[in-house]
Amino acid sequence: MKKGLRFLKKSYSLAKSWIVANGVEGVLAIILGIVLWIASYKIWAGVAFGVFASRNWDIFKAWLLKLLK
Repeated sequence: MKKGLRFLKKSYSLAKSWIVANGVEGVLAIILGIVLWIASYKIWAGVAFGVFASRNWDIFKAWLLKLLK
């Protein structure tokens, strides 16, 4: 029981830190991309997913630079 609770707390903490790191732009971009994809606006969904990917790339690049220093 304690392992499961610890896993849930760790998962929640990881998800929360990812959302905070992504900011409003990243979270809204993924939601908007999914909504546009469902509504068959695939080109605009691609733009939204591109914003999401570029935001995550910035986070990943900062993490790598921090590891290298």
